[in-house]
Amino acid sequence: MRKHIVAGASVLFIGLTFGSTAHAQNGEAAAQALGCTACHAAETKLVGPAYVDVAKRYGGDTDKILERIKAAVNNGASGNWTDVTGGTPMPPQPQASGKEKELKQIAEWIAGMAK
Repeated sequence: MRKHIVAGASVLFIGLTFGSTAHAQNGEAAAQALGCTACHAAETKLVGPAYVDVAKRYGGDTDKILERIKAAVNNGASGNWTDVTGGTPMPPQPQASGKEKELKQIAEWIAGMAK
């Protein structure tokens, strides 16, 4: 019986590992599809901050990151990253507004960079 439990745990572990990779791919693909990557990159500051810096600032907290993304997408943003952007504001992103599933995928992808 223990063999089956260990084997089952190994399968579960592998599934969780692949699941994390799938979340990252989904988040990155969603960011590209919604046009986020025109101004943001995973590890390099472009016009806006690098996603890894966002992850660090919000401690890898998916809910906080998602809240900030939604606010910025719907209303634009300025003043949060002035030290990085030089004061360049983020305009509202109507193409991403209301895309709850995709925004959550992006937030999960970003949060995962804090680890």
